[in-house]
Amino acid sequence: MNIWSLGHAQATLFIIGIMKNTISLNRNEQYLKVYRTGQRTYHKFFTLYFLPNGKDYNRLGFRVGKKLAKAVRRNRLRRLLRESYRLLEDNIVVGYDIIITAKEGALEVDSYEAASKIVYSMFSRAKLLK
Repeated sequence: MNIWSLGHAQATLFIIGIMKNTISLNRNEQYLKVYRTGQRTYHKFFTLYFLPNGKDYNRLGFRVGKKLAKAVRRNRLRRLLRESYRLLEDNIVVGYDIIITAKEGALEVDSYEAASKIVYSMFSRAKLLK
């Protein structure tokens, strides 16, 4: 992967190694393409959208709507999901655009253990695990 083709923030994250094979989905067109043409799998509180991107890394995005809660609680949920993904990243197939969308009731997930179980089950149902 040519890190110079990435944006500054993404190249910085790639260099310091927060996530080895993943960068952020950050453009509306990328989200729309995954929503329109990708596949999905469901959980009671989340929906996982995924679409092959033809690259040697994954692109990850989260959608936690304003209707769910105030910003502090939404950001905590994003952190829980991101950390769960990071811990599972070595076992995830590379080359996908992935979006995890929170549904009503998602704030009941309040621990890393619960979030990890949910993320693992969604990725295994989607057959995105090695």
